[in-house]
Amino acid sequence: MLSVLLPARWRGAGPLFVPERNLKDLVVSSVRAKERSISALAKDLTTVGYKFHRLFLAGYLKALADVGVLREKEIPPAKVYTASTYRGKNLYDCVGEKVRAVESDPTAQTRLAASVLSRLFRRPVFLRELKECGVDAIADLPTTSKEEREEARRALAKLHLQIPTNEPAYFVDERRNELRDAIITDLLVEKFDMAPLVLDTRQMKLADR
Repeated sequence: MLSVLLPARWRGAGPLFVPERNLKDLVVSSVRAKERSISALAKDLTTVGYKFHRLFLAGYLKALADVGVLREKEIPPAKVYTASTYRGKNLYDCVGEKVRAVESDPTAQTRLAASVLSRLFRRPVFLRELKECGVDAIADLPTTSKEEREEARRALAKLHLQIPTNEPAYFVDERRNELRDAIITDLLVEKFDMAPLVLDTRQMKLADR
């Protein structure tokens, strides 16, 4: 249903950032923490390399609201959108939730999210991936070299995940990080419903550290 609103060159492309699902995840990430108008959403998307005509974006947001992904609200003279509580969570959502549960400082949240994703993916993490986790404070993160960034970008391109050449990437390489490891453990335990098998459940209560 939503694919009819996309440019023809995007239909049938890869699954994460570029085509329909990419745009949907980016939109939902933008409205997760704060409701956005069409104009505000357009600006958010522009910052990560996507420019859309206002009429196209308005139609796409309406379609997402119609299928329950977004909630639409009239605040004259504009419409604003928020994420629906019924939307399924992806990996980035889960990482963001875990990080915010154990860290209150925005800078620490971003570093921890980057550390988790770096360890999971074994590659530099791009800016849009951190934004999908719902974190924003990236000023103090270590950026990767141009060569490392390009290697990661080419690897994703083989999966039809197109990342702009100028998008920054970060890699947090820490030999020991108990919070990072506890979050990864939690993700696996929850994903595969293994809580009954876990004797020591302290990793399931990160907020109690």
